[in-house]
Amino acid sequence: MFINIDLGDGRIFPMEAHLLEGPFFKRMENGHESTQITEYKYRGKVVHRSAHVTLKQGIGVEAVLGRIG
Repeated sequence: MFINIDLGDGRIFPMEAHLLEGPFFKRMENGHESTQITEYKYRGKVVHRSAHVTLKQGIGVEAVLGRIG
């Protein structure tokens, strides 16, 4: 498996996952959302970070759709 990384020079390229440290997972929550962050490191430096956000509440789309429909 390859992970797209950035070593800080602005170039993004794939690196084999087994050459990286991680994955490291962080979780943040508040009343509106739950966020899981995944990080990979190379030589102690974060070179990849991705986030998955799950909303806990609706964002009012139903009201907007009701006005359109």
